[in-house]
Amino acid sequence: MTSTSFMMIIFMILPIFSWCATSTVAANLSPANLDGLKAQFQTAMKSFSDVASLHYTLAGIKELGVQPPDSFCNDIKKLVDKSNIESIYHATEAAKTLANCKLPVEDYRSVVTSTLQSDKSTTSEIYYAVSSSVNLGLTVDEASIEKRLNTLAKTDDSILSQGYALLTGAQLSQPVAKFYADTVNDLVQQADEIDGRTLQYEGGVGTTALLVSAFYEVAEKAGAAMKIDPKQLHKFASYFSTKRHVATLRSAYYLTKVFKYLSDNKNTMPVVVTRVSPSAISAQNPSVLVSVSNLLGQPVGEISVVAESAKRKDDGVVVISKQKLTSKASDFSVFELPFYDTKIPRGFYTIHLTLTPRGDGKLIGLTDNTIDVKVTSEGAIENAELSVSDRDNTAQAKTYKLTYPNVQSEKLELDYHQKLVLKFQIKDKRTGEFIRVQQAFLRFTNKKSNKEIIYLAEATDGSNSQYKVEVDLQTNANDFRHQSGAYNAALILGDQLLQNAYEWKLNDNIQLSFHEDSQADKNHQNLYVPRPEIVHQFRLDEVRPPTVVSLVFSALTLLPLLILFILWIKLGFNLSGLPLGLSPLGFHISHGAVFALMFFYWKYLDMFQTIRYLALISIPLFIFGHRVLATLAARREKKA
Repeated sequence: MTSTSFMMIIFMILPIFSWCATSTVAANLSPANLDGLKAQFQTAMKSFSDVASLHYTLAGIKELGVQPPDSFCNDIKKLVDKSNIESIYHATEAAKTLANCKLPVEDYRSVVTSTLQSDKSTTSEIYYAVSSSVNLGLTVDEASIEKRLNTLAKTDDSILSQGYALLTGAQLSQPVAKFYADTVNDLVQQADEIDGRTLQYEGGVGTTALLVSAFYEVAEKAGAAMKIDPKQLHKFASYFSTKRHVATLRSAYYLTKVFKYLSDNKNTMPVVVTRVSPSAISAQNPSVLVSVSNLLGQPVGEISVVAESAKRKDDGVVVISKQKLTSKASDFSVFELPFYDTKIPRGFYTIHLTLTPRGDGKLIGLTDNTIDVKVTSEGAIENAELSVSDRDNTAQAKTYKLTYPNVQSEKLELDYHQKLVLKFQIKDKRTGEFIRVQQAFLRFTNKKSNKEIIYLAEATDGSNSQYKVEVDLQTNANDFRHQSGAYNAALILGDQLLQNAYEWKLNDNIQLSFHEDSQADKNHQNLYVPRPEIVHQFRLDEVRPPTVVSLVFSALTLLPLLILFILWIKLGFNLSGLPLGLSPLGFHISHGAVFALMFFYWKYLDMFQTIRYLALISIPLFIFGHRVLATLAARREKKA
């Protein structure tokens, strides 16, 4: 296959998969992946490494309606760390999920009490201690806990800390819970809005689910409705519905918990509208089936569904307006919309649905629900012909009429002076119109090597939409790698709006002859074999001169100093002109310090450190040197 043809195929196929992968637009909610959550918990129940995992697994599986066996009580007692408040919290919560599992209260009393009394306890530790106290039947001092939470709120205002404060308030008395329930709206305003359709908190699904669960718990304990705008609640639900898989047991547990709160008919409940029938509408599948449920997939009660409109995506033409759907189930969970009609042309359509519940229900998400469908048709290949002609058109072309799905039995022989041309049309059987398809290819297959060469069939402009493929054996010889021999040819057709794809073998015996020597096929398997290991080699150290050379150069460097000492010994020292006093002494000390600094620069210091020290030494050196020179000049004037 040529690289150009291959890329064309990829670009043609990708839009098909991208559309098919999305059955509804992003505004719709999706039912919770309860099977995935249950499987995650059941897998975790086979082995535990810590008591926290045990807690989240047992509590999560119980939220899904499965009662864990009491045999896990021994695991709880074995895994709990009696000196750690978080471990105690997980142990008491895990034990609460079992029908008969009592933990020894006195083993945990001291740690729980010290945590509640300590000024260093964090908000999460306060929550762990309060929950453990409630689970173990210990009394708590609400006044001191409330005071401690108020102090922590001033030093730690993170969203997770505020969530633990809500959970703690839900464990205390109703007045305290009511105080924290009044702060829910402020916490909702701190959520991050994504694309105008979802709300979440920093920290991901685990943190967001914990916070929303805390909203429900503290409101339930306060005996008041949760103070959150329905649109904001729907955005939280939209975020949770996108989480098909979660990484941790903690996130899975809180996600399961929040799904139950959002699906409780005592609370404001988001409605989930999904298409349960295939997206392709045809004579065999003429209706659209729509499911109406909560996030757990349960019915929401008696409700009516109306298709406000069904618009074609290409041009916005409305084909259905104000049509009521028919309930197909006694619990009003599935509705049917007849859609297939000879007047509705093939294409992609978006159906806008509006839901109206019976009575004053607490349902949200009743409008702006959309379903995507496509009307397909059956195609027919007509006016297909295969012709062989000279490249310069000097001789009359040989044309062969083809009929789908028959295979041409006559042998075709072509050499490098000729070309092969395929023409055909595709007709919509329902409307009788000639149509275009997204994929139309002519494929040659070498019968010996099974190598495939694919060419794109292009449609001509106009209403007839005739497709044409022209293969010149001279200009396209490189595609075949000049390999003469027997080939077969097949036509490949595909489209999202066609009920069936086509792979029509046109001729099973086409003999091609090229004038140049054949080239060997590229072994594409070599692209995936391991390459030789690249071993990095650092640059080798430069070769240093022999030690003798270094010693010689060092001796030459010290030679002027040696000459100075010899001349001093021979000529003698003259120290009579050296003035005495503080300035000469300071000058020589400063001068010596400069030489000492040079030594330190050579051994220890870098350039910038040396310059900094030299700037300090140069100040006394300049002052004392100036005074010494002034003293010597004054002596010369006096002698003169």
